[in-house]
Amino acid sequence: MIAEALPAELEAVRLRLRAFLHEELLPAEREQGLREEADAPPALRRWVRTRSDARGLFRQLQPADLGGGGLGPLGQVALHEEVAAAGSVLGRFALGGDGGLLRHGTADQCRRFLAPVLSGELAAAFAFTDPPEGPRTTAVRRGDVFVLTGVKAFVTDGPRADLLLTVARVTENTGGLTGTGLFVLRREAPGVRLSRELRTLDGGLHGEFALEEAPVPQADVLGEIGQGLPRALESITALRLRAAAHACGTGRWALDYTLRQTARPHRSGTPLGEREQVQAMIADSATDLFAARSALYACARMAESGGDVEIEVAMAKTLATEAVARIVDRAMQLTGGASVVEGHPLARLYRLIRAWRIAEGTTEVLRLVIARGLIKNSCPADGTGTPSTGR
Repeated sequence: MIAEALPAELEAVRLRLRAFLHEELLPAEREQGLREEADAPPALRRWVRTRSDARGLFRQLQPADLGGGGLGPLGQVALHEEVAAAGSVLGRFALGGDGGLLRHGTADQCRRFLAPVLSGELAAAFAFTDPPEGPRTTAVRRGDVFVLTGVKAFVTDGPRADLLLTVARVTENTGGLTGTGLFVLRREAPGVRLSRELRTLDGGLHGEFALEEAPVPQADVLGEIGQGLPRALESITALRLRAAAHACGTGRWALDYTLRQTARPHRSGTPLGEREQVQAMIADSATDLFAARSALYACARMAESGGDVEIEVAMAKTLATEAVARIVDRAMQLTGGASVVEGHPLARLYRLIRAWRIAEGTTEVLRLVIARGLIKNSCPADGTGTPSTGR
Protein backbone atom coordinates (compact mmCIF):
# COMPACT_ATOMS: atom_id res chain seq x y z
CA MET A 1 0.00 0.00 0.00
CA ILE A 2 1.42 3.37 -1.01
CA ALA A 3 0.60 6.18 1.40
CA GLU A 4 3.04 8.67 -0.09
CA ALA A 5 5.03 9.00 -3.31
CA LEU A 6 8.52 10.12 -2.32
CA PRO A 7 10.79 12.41 -4.33
CA ALA A 8 13.21 10.39 -6.45
CA GLU A 9 16.28 11.45 -4.45
CA LEU A 10 14.69 10.47 -1.13
CA GLU A 11 13.39 7.20 -2.56
CA ALA A 12 16.94 6.32 -3.64
CA VAL A 13 18.23 6.91 -0.09
CA ARG A 14 15.39 4.84 1.36
CA LEU A 15 16.26 1.92 -0.91
CA ARG A 16 19.95 2.18 0.04
CA LEU A 17 18.96 2.10 3.70
CA ARG A 18 16.79 -0.96 3.09
CA ALA A 19 19.73 -2.72 1.42
CA PHE A 20 22.03 -1.90 4.36
CA LEU A 21 19.50 -3.20 6.87
CA HIS A 22 18.99 -6.50 5.05
CA GLU A 23 22.53 -7.06 3.80
CA GLU A 24 24.47 -6.16 6.94
CA LEU A 25 22.46 -5.44 10.08
CA LEU A 26 19.95 -8.28 10.08
CA PRO A 27 22.68 -10.89 9.34
CA ALA A 28 24.82 -9.43 12.14
CA GLU A 29 21.92 -9.68 14.57
CA ARG A 30 21.29 -13.31 13.63
CA GLU A 31 24.98 -14.19 13.89
CA GLN A 32 25.24 -12.70 17.39
CA GLY A 33 21.83 -13.90 18.56
CA LEU A 34 20.83 -10.32 19.36
CA ARG A 35 17.19 -10.00 20.38
CA GLU A 36 17.04 -6.76 22.35
CA GLU A 37 18.51 -3.34 21.71
CA ALA A 38 19.75 -3.16 25.30
CA ASP A 39 21.98 -6.19 24.67
CA ALA A 40 23.97 -4.38 21.97
CA PRO A 41 27.40 -3.50 23.44
CA PRO A 42 29.05 -0.14 22.72
CA ALA A 43 31.47 -1.69 20.21
CA LEU A 44 28.61 -3.11 18.15
CA ARG A 45 26.76 0.20 18.19
CA ARG A 46 29.90 1.96 16.95
CA TRP A 47 30.26 -0.65 14.20
CA VAL A 48 26.72 0.11 13.01
CA ARG A 49 27.41 3.86 12.96
CA THR A 50 30.71 3.35 11.13
CA ARG A 51 29.23 1.02 8.51
CA SER A 52 26.23 3.29 7.98
CA ASP A 53 28.51 6.28 7.52
CA ALA A 54 30.63 4.35 5.04
CA ARG A 55 27.50 3.71 2.97
CA GLY A 56 26.55 7.37 3.05
CA LEU A 57 23.54 6.91 5.33
CA PHE A 58 24.44 7.91 8.87
CA ARG A 59 24.37 11.69 8.28
CA GLN A 60 21.49 11.89 5.80
CA LEU A 61 19.08 13.38 8.36
CA GLN A 62 21.54 15.92 9.70
CA PRO A 63 21.44 19.61 8.65
CA ALA A 64 23.20 20.43 5.40
CA ASP A 65 25.00 23.38 6.97
CA LEU A 66 26.58 20.92 9.41
CA GLY A 67 27.75 18.56 6.68
CA GLY A 68 24.69 16.31 6.64
CA GLY A 69 22.29 15.28 3.90
CA GLY A 70 19.76 17.93 4.90
CA LEU A 71 16.71 15.67 4.59
CA GLY A 72 13.78 17.34 6.33
CA PRO A 73 10.72 15.95 8.13
CA LEU A 74 9.65 13.87 5.12
CA GLY A 75 13.06 12.22 5.08
CA GLN A 76 12.92 11.65 8.84
CA VAL A 77 9.58 9.88 8.49
CA ALA A 78 10.50 7.80 5.44
CA LEU A 79 13.84 6.55 6.80
CA HIS A 80 12.72 5.86 10.37
CA GLU A 81 9.67 4.01 9.06
CA GLU A 82 11.95 1.91 6.84
CA VAL A 83 14.13 0.98 9.83
CA ALA A 84 11.10 -0.24 11.77
CA ALA A 85 9.66 -2.07 8.76
CA ALA A 86 12.84 -4.16 8.56
CA GLY A 87 12.33 -5.42 12.12
CA SER A 88 15.97 -4.67 12.90
CA VAL A 89 17.13 -4.43 16.51
CA LEU A 90 20.22 -2.42 15.54
CA GLY A 91 18.54 -0.24 12.92
CA ARG A 92 18.04 2.76 15.20
CA PHE A 93 21.81 3.28 15.36
CA ALA A 94 22.10 3.51 11.58
CA LEU A 95 20.69 7.04 11.44
CA GLY A 96 22.51 9.83 13.21
CA GLY A 97 20.47 12.49 14.97
CA ASP A 98 20.47 16.17 14.04
CA GLY A 99 22.35 17.18 17.17
CA GLY A 100 19.20 18.24 18.98
CA LEU A 101 19.83 20.74 21.74
CA LEU A 102 23.55 20.84 21.04
CA ARG A 103 22.79 22.83 17.88
CA HIS A 104 22.01 25.80 20.13
CA GLY A 105 25.55 25.87 21.52
CA THR A 106 28.27 28.41 20.91
CA ALA A 107 30.83 27.91 18.16
CA ASP A 108 33.23 26.44 20.72
CA GLN A 109 30.54 24.10 22.12
CA CYS A 110 29.61 22.97 18.62
CA ARG A 111 33.26 22.15 17.94
CA ARG A 112 33.72 20.23 21.19
CA PHE A 113 30.33 18.51 21.47
CA LEU A 114 28.11 18.81 18.41
CA ALA A 115 30.63 17.78 15.74
CA PRO A 116 31.71 14.56 17.56
CA VAL A 117 28.05 13.63 18.21
CA LEU A 118 27.05 14.19 14.59
CA SER A 119 29.95 12.03 13.39
CA GLY A 120 29.11 9.25 15.84
CA GLU A 121 32.37 9.67 17.73
CA LEU A 122 30.48 10.60 20.90
CA ALA A 123 27.03 9.59 22.10
CA ALA A 124 24.79 11.98 24.02
CA ALA A 125 21.76 11.25 26.21
CA PHE A 126 19.10 13.62 27.52
CA ALA A 127 18.85 13.68 31.33
CA PHE A 128 15.53 15.44 31.86
CA THR A 129 13.44 13.47 34.37
CA ASP A 130 13.80 13.71 38.13
CA PRO A 131 12.30 10.74 40.03
CA PRO A 132 8.79 11.42 41.41
CA GLU A 133 10.00 10.86 44.96
CA GLY A 134 12.85 13.35 44.51
CA PRO A 135 15.30 14.80 45.06
CA ARG A 136 15.09 17.58 42.48
CA THR A 137 18.29 18.24 40.58
CA THR A 138 19.82 21.62 41.44
CA ALA A 139 22.88 23.58 40.35
CA VAL A 140 24.92 26.02 42.42
CA ARG A 141 27.55 28.29 40.95
CA ARG A 142 30.99 28.26 42.51
CA GLY A 143 33.33 30.55 40.66
CA ASP A 144 33.42 29.47 37.00
CA VAL A 145 31.86 26.09 37.74
CA PHE A 146 28.29 24.97 38.38
CA VAL A 147 27.95 22.07 40.83
CA LEU A 148 25.04 19.70 40.15
CA THR A 149 23.35 17.62 42.84
CA GLY A 150 20.35 15.34 42.54
CA VAL A 151 19.09 12.28 40.67
CA LYS A 152 18.21 11.83 37.00
CA ALA A 153 15.95 8.89 36.16
CA PHE A 154 14.97 7.17 32.89
CA VAL A 155 17.91 8.55 30.93
CA THR A 156 17.45 6.75 27.62
CA ASP A 157 20.76 5.20 26.43
CA GLY A 158 22.41 6.86 29.43
CA PRO A 159 24.55 3.83 30.37
CA ARG A 160 26.11 3.94 26.87
CA ALA A 161 26.43 7.73 26.60
CA ASP A 162 29.52 9.92 26.76
CA LEU A 163 27.61 13.14 27.45
CA LEU A 164 24.54 13.78 29.60
CA LEU A 165 22.54 16.85 28.54
CA THR A 166 21.21 17.62 32.00
CA VAL A 167 18.36 19.90 33.04
CA ALA A 168 18.83 21.36 36.52
CA ARG A 169 17.41 24.28 38.48
CA VAL A 170 20.00 26.92 39.28
CA THR A 171 19.35 28.02 42.86
CA GLU A 172 22.49 30.09 43.47
CA ASN A 173 24.18 32.22 40.84
CA THR A 174 25.83 35.29 42.32
CA GLY A 175 25.22 38.27 40.07
CA GLY A 176 23.42 36.12 37.49
CA LEU A 177 20.06 34.58 36.67
CA THR A 178 18.43 31.64 38.40
CA GLY A 179 15.97 29.13 36.97
CA THR A 180 16.33 26.04 34.82
CA GLY A 181 19.58 25.54 32.97
CA LEU A 182 20.85 23.02 30.45
CA PHE A 183 24.29 21.58 31.21
CA VAL A 184 26.62 19.37 29.15
CA LEU A 185 27.81 16.91 31.79
CA ARG A 186 30.55 14.44 30.91
CA ARG A 187 29.93 10.88 32.06
CA GLU A 188 33.45 10.55 33.42
CA ALA A 189 33.17 13.76 35.49
CA PRO A 190 33.64 13.31 39.23
CA GLY A 191 30.39 13.01 41.14
CA VAL A 192 28.53 11.25 38.30
CA ARG A 193 27.46 7.78 39.33
CA LEU A 194 25.30 5.32 37.41
CA SER A 195 23.23 4.00 40.28
CA ARG A 196 20.92 1.74 38.29
CA GLU A 197 20.36 0.34 34.82
CA LEU A 198 16.76 -0.10 33.70
CA ARG A 199 15.40 -2.21 30.88
CA THR A 200 11.92 -1.35 29.73
CA LEU A 201 9.36 -3.56 28.00
CA ASP A 202 10.44 -2.29 24.60
CA GLY A 203 14.00 -3.55 25.12
CA GLY A 204 15.41 -0.07 25.64
CA LEU A 205 18.27 0.63 28.02
CA HIS A 206 17.90 3.49 30.50
CA GLY A 207 19.97 4.73 33.39
CA GLU A 208 19.41 6.36 36.74
CA PHE A 209 22.24 8.70 37.70
CA ALA A 210 23.13 10.08 41.11
CA LEU A 211 24.82 13.47 40.84
CA GLU A 212 26.91 14.27 43.88
CA GLU A 213 28.33 17.78 43.39
CA ALA A 214 29.19 16.99 39.79
CA PRO A 215 31.10 19.96 38.28
CA VAL A 216 30.16 21.57 34.95
CA PRO A 217 32.33 24.49 33.72
CA GLN A 218 30.41 27.63 32.84
CA ALA A 219 31.67 27.13 29.27
CA ASP A 220 29.58 23.94 29.09
CA VAL A 221 26.21 25.59 29.86
CA LEU A 222 23.94 25.60 26.79
CA GLY A 223 22.15 28.90 26.32
CA GLU A 224 21.04 31.25 29.05
CA ILE A 225 20.05 30.25 32.56
CA GLY A 226 16.26 30.26 32.68
CA GLN A 227 15.92 28.82 29.17
CA GLY A 228 16.58 25.23 30.16
CA LEU A 229 12.99 24.00 30.29
CA PRO A 230 11.77 25.73 27.09
CA ARG A 231 14.80 24.42 25.23
CA ALA A 232 14.21 20.93 26.59
CA LEU A 233 10.60 20.87 25.40
CA GLU A 234 11.04 22.41 21.95
CA SER A 235 11.99 19.16 20.19
CA ILE A 236 9.02 17.14 21.45
CA THR A 237 7.03 17.54 18.20
CA ALA A 238 9.88 16.05 16.15
CA LEU A 239 10.20 13.15 18.61
CA ARG A 240 6.48 12.43 18.37
CA LEU A 241 6.65 12.41 14.58
CA ARG A 242 9.54 9.96 14.75
CA ALA A 243 7.56 7.75 17.16
CA ALA A 244 4.66 7.71 14.71
CA ALA A 245 7.05 6.70 11.91
CA HIS A 246 8.45 3.81 13.96
CA ALA A 247 4.91 2.69 14.79
CA CYS A 248 3.88 2.70 11.14
CA GLY A 249 6.99 0.77 10.13
CA THR A 250 6.26 -1.80 12.80
CA GLY A 251 2.70 -2.05 11.52
CA ARG A 252 4.05 -2.74 8.03
CA TRP A 253 6.25 -5.57 9.34
CA ALA A 254 3.41 -7.10 11.36
CA LEU A 255 0.92 -6.96 8.49
CA ASP A 256 3.44 -8.54 6.09
CA TYR A 257 4.07 -11.28 8.64
CA THR A 258 0.32 -11.86 9.03
CA LEU A 259 -0.16 -12.18 5.29
CA ARG A 260 2.58 -14.81 5.13
CA GLN A 261 0.75 -16.80 7.82
CA THR A 262 -2.41 -17.04 5.72
CA ALA A 263 -0.88 -19.85 3.67
CA ARG A 264 -0.70 -22.06 6.77
CA PRO A 265 -3.37 -24.75 6.96
CA HIS A 266 -6.16 -24.46 9.50
CA ARG A 267 -6.87 -27.60 11.52
CA SER A 268 -9.63 -28.27 8.99
CA GLY A 269 -6.98 -28.55 6.29
CA THR A 270 -7.92 -25.42 4.37
CA PRO A 271 -5.48 -22.46 4.22
CA LEU A 272 -5.96 -19.96 7.01
CA GLY A 273 -6.48 -17.16 4.51
CA GLU A 274 -9.64 -18.77 3.14
CA ARG A 275 -11.54 -18.29 6.39
CA GLU A 276 -13.76 -15.22 6.39
CA GLN A 277 -12.99 -14.26 9.98
CA VAL A 278 -9.28 -14.23 9.16
CA GLN A 279 -9.92 -12.14 6.08
CA ALA A 280 -11.88 -9.61 8.15
CA MET A 281 -9.01 -9.29 10.65
CA ILE A 282 -6.52 -8.74 7.83
CA ALA A 283 -8.76 -6.09 6.29
CA ASP A 284 -9.05 -4.29 9.63
CA SER A 285 -5.26 -4.27 10.04
CA ALA A 286 -4.69 -3.02 6.51
CA THR A 287 -7.22 -0.24 7.03
CA ASP A 288 -5.65 0.76 10.34
CA LEU A 289 -2.22 0.89 8.71
CA PHE A 290 -3.36 2.87 5.70
CA ALA A 291 -5.06 5.49 7.89
CA ALA A 292 -2.02 5.80 10.18
CA ARG A 293 0.47 6.10 7.31
CA SER A 294 -1.70 8.64 5.50
CA ALA A 295 -1.81 10.84 8.61
CA LEU A 296 1.93 10.38 9.15
CA TYR A 297 2.93 11.51 5.67
CA ALA A 298 0.39 14.34 5.65
CA CYS A 299 2.05 15.66 8.84
CA ALA A 300 5.51 15.26 7.35
CA ARG A 301 4.46 17.29 4.29
CA MET A 302 3.04 20.04 6.51
CA ALA A 303 6.19 20.10 8.65
CA GLU A 304 8.31 20.25 5.49
CA SER A 305 6.68 23.60 4.65
CA GLY A 306 7.65 24.99 8.06
CA GLY A 307 4.19 25.32 9.53
CA ASP A 308 3.09 24.69 13.11
CA VAL A 309 2.11 21.03 13.21
CA GLU A 310 1.89 20.38 16.97
CA ILE A 311 -1.79 19.39 16.82
CA GLU A 312 -1.47 17.30 13.67
CA VAL A 313 1.60 15.46 14.95
CA ALA A 314 -0.22 14.69 18.20
CA MET A 315 -3.01 13.19 16.08
CA ALA A 316 -0.57 11.19 13.97
CA LYS A 317 1.30 9.82 16.98
CA THR A 318 -1.94 8.85 18.72
CA LEU A 319 -3.40 7.27 15.59
CA ALA A 320 -0.23 5.35 14.69
CA THR A 321 0.59 3.93 18.12
CA GLU A 322 -2.99 2.89 18.83
CA ALA A 323 -3.37 1.39 15.34
CA VAL A 324 -0.17 -0.65 15.51
CA ALA A 325 -1.25 -2.01 18.89
CA ARG A 326 -4.31 -3.49 17.20
CA ILE A 327 -2.32 -4.71 14.19
CA VAL A 328 0.24 -6.58 16.29
CA ASP A 329 -2.46 -7.97 18.56
CA ARG A 330 -4.34 -9.40 15.56
CA ALA A 331 -1.09 -10.85 14.17
CA MET A 332 -0.52 -12.65 17.46
CA GLN A 333 -4.08 -13.91 17.57
CA LEU A 334 -3.76 -15.41 14.10
CA THR A 335 -0.29 -16.84 14.76
CA GLY A 336 -1.39 -18.58 17.95
CA GLY A 337 0.56 -19.79 20.96
CA ALA A 338 4.00 -19.59 19.33
CA SER A 339 3.76 -15.78 19.28
CA VAL A 340 3.64 -15.46 23.07
CA VAL A 341 6.83 -17.47 23.57
CA GLU A 342 9.86 -15.37 24.50
CA GLY A 343 12.09 -14.92 21.48
CA HIS A 344 9.28 -14.77 18.92
CA PRO A 345 9.43 -11.50 16.92
CA LEU A 346 5.78 -10.71 17.66
CA ALA A 347 6.41 -11.04 21.40
CA ARG A 348 9.10 -8.37 21.08
CA LEU A 349 6.82 -6.10 19.05
CA TYR A 350 4.05 -6.50 21.62
CA ARG A 351 6.36 -5.08 24.27
CA LEU A 352 7.50 -2.31 21.93
CA ILE A 353 4.05 -1.02 21.12
CA ARG A 354 2.96 -0.96 24.75
CA ALA A 355 5.80 1.37 25.61
CA TRP A 356 5.20 3.60 22.56
CA ARG A 357 1.69 4.45 23.75
CA ILE A 358 3.36 6.09 26.76
CA ALA A 359 6.62 7.51 25.38
CA GLU A 360 6.76 11.10 24.06
CA GLY A 361 3.32 11.80 25.51
CA THR A 362 0.68 9.26 26.45
CA THR A 363 -2.38 8.83 24.27
CA GLU A 364 -4.49 10.46 26.98
CA VAL A 365 -2.21 13.52 27.22
CA LEU A 366 -2.06 13.89 23.44
CA ARG A 367 -5.85 13.94 23.25
CA LEU A 368 -5.76 16.95 25.58
CA VAL A 369 -3.08 18.59 23.41
CA ILE A 370 -5.29 18.10 20.35
CA ALA A 371 -8.51 19.32 21.94
CA ARG A 372 -7.01 22.32 23.72
CA GLY A 373 -5.13 23.35 20.60
CA LEU A 374 -8.26 23.20 18.49
CA ILE A 375 -10.28 25.17 21.04
CA LYS A 376 -7.57 27.81 21.31
CA ASN A 377 -7.29 28.16 17.54
CA SER A 378 -11.05 28.37 17.05
CA CYS A 379 -11.49 31.44 19.27
CA PRO A 380 -9.96 34.91 18.81
CA ALA A 381 -7.58 36.35 21.34
CA ASP A 382 -10.16 38.95 22.44
CA GLY A 383 -12.16 36.21 24.15
CA THR A 384 -15.44 36.99 22.37
CA GLY A 385 -16.02 33.30 21.79
CA THR A 386 -16.73 33.83 18.10
CA PRO A 387 -15.12 30.98 16.14
CA SER A 388 -12.46 31.91 13.64
CA THR A 389 -12.68 30.83 10.02
CA GLY A 390 -9.85 28.34 10.43
CA ARG A 391 -6.28 27.84 11.58
